[in-house]
Amino acid sequence: MERKHEYQTKSRQMILDYLIRNKDRAVHVSDIIRHMDQEECSVNKTTVYRYLDKLVAEKTLMKYVADKGEKAGYQYVEQPSRCQKHLHLQCSECGKVIHLDCDFMKEISEHILSDHGFTLCCKDSILYGVCDECSKKETEK
Repeated sequence: MERKHEYQTKSRQMILDYLIRNKDRAVHVSDIIRHMDQEECSVNKTTVYRYLDKLVAEKTLMKYVADKGEKAGYQYVEQPSRCQKHLHLQCSECGKVIHLDCDFMKEISEHILSDHGFTLCCKDSILYGVCDECSKKETEK
């Protein structure tokens, strides 16, 4: 069976470039569409979803499934296997994503296993809150 030849269209490359430039936060389809419009590159929303699904399947992107009624977020990841071993923190104000890739993860995983008999699976796990920058902005108001 012959495999289809994969090619990178201009719009796909622009989407990927946008995701890479914004790898420190979760982006939504509406962000991508707005960016493409600003770059005067017309792209169909369905096409964006399909491409994002393809990148998620390839483990190039992490997809953060949102609460009911909320938009899913996507984040470019350089080393996908690492992201399966730690939790993520996402600012509900600006979308910034922080990788909780520190000694704390080992400590909490060991505690949960030894004290609760439970093995922690971090794949696609995210905790929501407000980052320092957004907290400072709020207190300055």
